[in-house]
Amino acid sequence: MSEIAFQCNLCGICSEVCPFFIATGNIKYGAMEKIKAAQKLFKNEELNEEELKTIFLCTRCDQCHKYCPLEIPISTVIQEARAKLRKMKKVPEKYNTIAQAIINLGSPMGAPREKWLEYIPKEFKPKEKAKYVYFPGCWSAIRYPETAMASIKLLMKMGIDFTTLNGKEWCCGLFLIDTGLLEEAEKLAEKNTLAFESIGAEYIISECPSCHDVLKNVYPKLFREPSYEVIHISQIINENLDKLNIKKINKRIIYKDPCPLVRRNNVIEEPRNIIRRIAELIEYDKKEWDALCCGAPAGVKPLYPEIANKLAEMLINEAKMKKSEIAVGCVFCMHHMIGVSREPRILTLSQLLLENLQ
Repeated sequence: MSEIAFQCNLCGICSEVCPFFIATGNIKYGAMEKIKAAQKLFKNEELNEEELKTIFLCTRCDQCHKYCPLEIPISTVIQEARAKLRKMKKVPEKYNTIAQAIINLGSPMGAPREKWLEYIPKEFKPKEKAKYVYFPGCWSAIRYPETAMASIKLLMKMGIDFTTLNGKEWCCGLFLIDTGLLEEAEKLAEKNTLAFESIGAEYIISECPSCHDVLKNVYPKLFREPSYEVIHISQIINENLDKLNIKKINKRIIYKDPCPLVRRNNVIEEPRNIIRRIAELIEYDKKEWDALCCGAPAGVKPLYPEIANKLAEMLINEAKMKKSEIAVGCVFCMHHMIGVSREPRILTLSQLLLENLQ
């Protein structure tokens, strides 16, 4: 991958669409400068503080890759650059704190194991075997259990044969991958894959778009091809909408596309179909493949909260301007945006749908 970084002809197109150039107006935080810093690193040259910052100031949203005329996977170059910096012991200490929480306790929050059970409604009893396994991801299960609970209640109402890992869940490991701990991520890939397969599941239903991308596209490379398929919660809900008695409401709902869901997995129409059945669908100016990143993932929020918050503010302000509430396909996007502003109201697709059933 380091060789691919040197194919860049420094045209600068990627920087124009980079969310961190958009947020700051500073070209040194654009994607081209990230490539230049990575090239320097791969040549074993010393990086200054700004060059280190631009490598860590990347959510790996893949917007740059979409526009690169040479189709250079810039976010993957950033991954490799961070892995090299880890070997050089030049990653931020906050990275190490989060990574150790994942490795030792199974989530970036370092939550005790019983926290993984709080998202399961009392009326739902997990089975030992099922066709589907619902996998909420860390943020939905631990920080916002009401979001996972909403999805479970919908799956129950739709008559889906599903279960959960019932407290045996572990983080998907994306943060470890993003910050150069591939060997530890491989262990999580094996642990989670074997847990899913022990249930005999044909499908894993992901709540978190990042988990979705990792389980579907990364685990086969880290471990092996699994015996199941991975689908997003919006996909199975969309397939079963006719089983629900949905009431139409007089509201405007703007949809925030999650980067990994649209740009790496092409899940675009299903969330929109769900919203259209409930309310008036409003779109961001930058939507679908061009959607603006929320600014938080891949370690950016804990390191550079002010810059990350600027992107969330842009999304929130556009929703306010369009007099819309916000529906998200990603709980981490919701977490980040709620941390910036409590208005307008922000809900997951499952929460929005569940509260509008007759």
